[in-house]
Amino acid sequence: MSPAVAWLLTAAVVWPAAALALNWGRLAGHRRRAVALLTSLAGLTALVVALSAHGQRETLTTGQFLLGGGYVTGHASASASLRYYVATAVCLLLGTAGLAVPDEMAGRLRRHWVGTAIGLSLVITGLRFALEKVAAPMSWTNPVGITWLAPVVGAVFLRSARDEGKGFRAVLVGLIAYALASRGAVALLIVAATTWRLGSHYDLSLVTDVWFWGGMHRFEAGSLRQILYLGVLPQLTFWVAYTMVTGLMGAGLAAALLSARRAAPIGLMSTEQTTTGAHRAET
Repeated sequence: MSPAVAWLLTAAVVWPAAALALNWGRLAGHRRRAVALLTSLAGLTALVVALSAHGQRETLTTGQFLLGGGYVTGHASASASLRYYVATAVCLLLGTAGLAVPDEMAGRLRRHWVGTAIGLSLVITGLRFALEKVAAPMSWTNPVGITWLAPVVGAVFLRSARDEGKGFRAVLVGLIAYALASRGAVALLIVAATTWRLGSHYDLSLVTDVWFWGGMHRFEAGSLRQILYLGVLPQLTFWVAYTMVTGLMGAGLAAALLSARRAAPIGLMSTEQTTTGAHRAET
């Protein structure tokens, strides 16, 4: 499968799921409960698969410096059933929470759209770390990343700001807060993972040679310079900017779609009025 096709397929799965999670407070109660039941059912299915999985699984953990080539950050080995147990735990927790949360509390999420987006990013970052630790394949780990979220977050922010009668400034401020919080959390995880050799692609201790800007740069494993230049600074500069740009693209697309949907009835009414006027003139 070509990288472009894989990207499109992943986006087709991740973006609707992210939109569903971010719009959880907008859903009617019976729809939320239906989604929660399906999520719990997925968790039980994963549990059945986990009980039948045997053997050991090994995989490489890979990362990417900015938008350059990938690199190997380590090697993970775990029981073949562990990834399914992780999926079971996540699905059952989400399903139970969806069933237990009352409608009033769920409705509050609609008003706290920035906090909801930040919370979702924190959950996804933690899940990505857990999946890499249990040697989940790349087909599992690649879709679980906050890089995918930014366009959907921007679109949801635009709609939420319009619903509250706020302007584009609210969307911009929300995206800035979201980008700094979500990428700041990743930076903290990189510091912890690299300092204590926790593994996963957040652990940069094995990345000592990096080709960047036409030259090879060498770093001492676990050094402050390595953590700062390969982890913290890229997260708080480039990836914050990336989140802002792609979030604004999503907001712009959402604004265009909302404007087109609102203009459609007006155009239809104008056509009907013109037709009615013509009939009256004939009579």
